[in-house]
Amino acid sequence: MISPHDSDAKIHIGEYLDVIKRYKWSILVLALLGAVVGGLKAVSEVPVYRATTTMVVEPDFSSLASAKKGAVVYATAWRFYETQYDLLRSRAVAARVVDKLGLVERGTPKPRPAISFVSELKKMFGMESTSDSKSAHATTTLGPEQLKRVRSGIAAMIQGSVNVRGGEKSQLVYVSFDSTDAKFAADVANALVDAYIDLELESRLDRAKLASSWLTERLTELREKLTQSEQQLQTFQSREGMVDLKSIEELTSKELGLLNQELVAAEAKYSELAKRYGPKHPRMIAALAELNATKRRLEDASKRVVNARGKEFQLDKLERDVGASRELYGVFLSKFREADLSVDKQLSSARTVDKALPPRAPFKPDKTKILTMWALIGLSFGVFLAFLREHLDNTFSSTEKVEQKLNLPVLGVMPLLNIKDLRTKKETAASSVSETMAPERYFIHEKKSSFSEAVNHIRTGIMYSNVDNPPKSILITSSLQAEGKTTLATNLAMSMAQLGKTLLIDADFRKPKFAAGLSNSSGNGLVDYVAGTGSLNDCIVADDECPDLYVLESGVVPPNPLELLSSKRLARTLGELNDNFAHVVIDTAPILPVSDAIVLGHLVDAVLMVIQSGRTTQHIVRDAMRRLDGANITPLGIVLTQVSFQKNSYYYGGKYHYYYGSTTAARKAS
Repeated sequence: MISPHDSDAKIHIGEYLDVIKRYKWSILVLALLGAVVGGLKAVSEVPVYRATTTMVVEPDFSSLASAKKGAVVYATAWRFYETQYDLLRSRAVAARVVDKLGLVERGTPKPRPAISFVSELKKMFGMESTSDSKSAHATTTLGPEQLKRVRSGIAAMIQGSVNVRGGEKSQLVYVSFDSTDAKFAADVANALVDAYIDLELESRLDRAKLASSWLTERLTELREKLTQSEQQLQTFQSREGMVDLKSIEELTSKELGLLNQELVAAEAKYSELAKRYGPKHPRMIAALAELNATKRRLEDASKRVVNARGKEFQLDKLERDVGASRELYGVFLSKFREADLSVDKQLSSARTVDKALPPRAPFKPDKTKILTMWALIGLSFGVFLAFLREHLDNTFSSTEKVEQKLNLPVLGVMPLLNIKDLRTKKETAASSVSETMAPERYFIHEKKSSFSEAVNHIRTGIMYSNVDNPPKSILITSSLQAEGKTTLATNLAMSMAQLGKTLLIDADFRKPKFAAGLSNSSGNGLVDYVAGTGSLNDCIVADDECPDLYVLESGVVPPNPLELLSSKRLARTLGELNDNFAHVVIDTAPILPVSDAIVLGHLVDAVLMVIQSGRTTQHIVRDAMRRLDGANITPLGIVLTQVSFQKNSYYYGGKYHYYYGSTTAARKAS
């Protein structure tokens, strides 16, 4: 089941397609014009050649920890290759290419594109004249600063034409260069890769030399520091006269143990004698002297132990300094020996895989792409103009617009008649003569045409507007002149005549038109009958070519048509005519210039409003409708005239036109 939103969307899409179909020829012309412009642009552009050199760049990430190697290597590899791409596009590499190919010193003895490129570049910098005879010797007259400017300018131009790309899953790098000369493009592409490799090798050598120099300086400093530490240790040992402090400390410790024992024995002996003798006893004095001597020896031994331990600490410090200096020196010495100064074992390794060859065909302009792009631009512009014209179109170009803006039914559309559709051949005794028929008589001569079928369709719409009481008298009017109301009135009357006795009245007293289209004319008309100067039999004329069709012309032009139309005699005349004829079709003046149609609108059964397709604006029709509404007259419907079925086939159906055929084909078939 389709929702209302889907239905609205389909309607909008259908409207868009209708607009495109309506202006399809304009759109196609603009698309063709865009293609022509694109073709001229593609032909006029200078061909540019692109030469590509393939190289391989292999990074080495073996130093990364194996536990984190997967994620770290990927991120580092991405940064590494982006760095190499920037290096290939750098000014340093471009400057090396300039020097390698000698672009500054080369003259222009031959008109080759590469040399012309350099020559034009020098002209741009004001370094070379436009004369070919002087170009070969132009650089010889330049000073150092000017040569430097030329070199910098050429390098910048080369930088702007370098393209670098790499494969997502490979280590291949593609270096391309664009130039108007195929050989020059190949030379520069190869020189770019060579200059990049040379720059990398020199950079590695410089880094290796810098690392070697730094290691050498550090080793010299460490060697001097180690020698100084060893000399300090040796001087300390010589000055103190000790070889092994641990042995001295052990001897002193044993001596302290013996002295402690002697001190304990001396104290015990002194205590025991003190129990027997007094302090002045010779044995007490001797024991006290022995005790004091033992204490002094113990103190001296203790001082020697403390002094030995202090020297031991100082000796340990000197030995640690020597050990640290020796270890650091050994580490730097091993690093110095392990340092690999060869270029094959550096961080990256680059080499050429395929050298660039002069391309056979230019890289750009892509003529097909340019042609397609400009054709699409023209197509888009055509579509834009089509929608803009449709948006700005203030006329009634479709039945949908009429019904939407006026809220009235459309009873039918009248096709546009071309000059060739109106030409007929009249056979004479001598030859056939080509004549042009009046559009008011088209229904009689071309009954099988789409125009005649459209008239019959309008007739059917009128008859079925009220099945029980169909309108007998029909007034046909329009907003302005030349909208096709007379053509509709005459042809509709001919169509009505097929259903019964029909009267066609020309009530346009200001510009009557029936006389020119009638096969015979009485000279009298409606004005004459209303004025009492003629009878109905004298005024009404039977049409010779259309059975049951009678015509009442306007007659003499009255001095005041509106008074005549408002008279009671005219109203009685129309009533009498309705009783005598099955159908009455009245053609009257347009609504906006005069009020004739307003007056007659109250005397007829139905009013048909004619609108010319693509010409009558909406505000004009609205003004006319307001006048009718102000007089309480509601039109039975709208007829859209002079519609081009070919231009508006999206509105009125290509199948319809195809089924009934063109007017010419229908005429031949009949």
